[in-house]
Amino acid sequence: MSSSKTTPSTHKNASAVFKAQLYAYKDRVQHLLENNPNINVDRFLAMALNAVKRDKKLLNVVEKNPASLFASLLLCAEHGLSPSPEVGEAWLIPYGSACQFQLGYQGLIKIAYRNPEIKSISAEIVYEMDEFDWGLGLEPYLNHKPASGERGGITHVYAIVKFRNGEPMFKVMSKRELQDIQKISKAGNKGIWFNKEKDPQGWMLKKTCLKQLLKLVPKEFQLGTGLHYDNLAEGGGMLTLDGDQIIEVKRTHKTFGKSNVFAQALEESNETTEVIEETPMEEPKGLFDD
Repeated sequence: MSSSKTTPSTHKNASAVFKAQLYAYKDRVQHLLENNPNINVDRFLAMALNAVKRDKKLLNVVEKNPASLFASLLLCAEHGLSPSPEVGEAWLIPYGSACQFQLGYQGLIKIAYRNPEIKSISAEIVYEMDEFDWGLGLEPYLNHKPASGERGGITHVYAIVKFRNGEPMFKVMSKRELQDIQKISKAGNKGIWFNKEKDPQGWMLKKTCLKQLLKLVPKEFQLGTGLHYDNLAEGGGMLTLDGDQIIEVKRTHKTFGKSNVFAQALEESNETTEVIEETPMEEPKGLFDD
């Protein structure tokens, strides 16, 4: 009789199974990365493997809902983003038994720079003791001089996009506006918003403001889909796979059946697990069927 309790052995088996299935998708990942020559397929797979192996909650996702994890990884590959948390381009966020794809600030910048008309992108946080003045109208202006000493609490965040040809654009958001967006996000007060310990540089705040600005500037298709999937995650949705197609699930509390292939592999002995690691596998057709 199998036990539902998670043990180190279970994590070891899940890690081995994930590695085997991940490398079975090597050709597809390589195809998705063809338009992003700055990231090597072997390096991408290694980063994905390490990101999952080091996170016990993601290893639980491998067992319970691998489709959401693989969908997120394939989306990373499609956009040429690193799945490593140290890089900060994309995040694999475990929520319950599922994995959600979330753009990082660096990933948002990386995708935006693919627009050849964009010259530079920046985002900054304004504090109470800073000198800050801005206005809109026919001649918008923005001036910010950070305080040299104690700066106080956060009052605003702003983002600026400069174009090679044309006037720059900027977006200013007050602390209250940022808090309003925080309230409607899935993470809510449990996220890293305004958390100096978890996000001392305020990347989440900068990303939120930059996202609002990028909605207004000319953008290529990839940026549009990247923002779309990130908004889906913040609203509580997630991704899954239907065959080879990435599809959206609007509500994360929907229960998915455990993948037959993963369920069988996790119940096998350690000797069988070793064989799985060493033996090349064919494309796992129907891997994510209920």
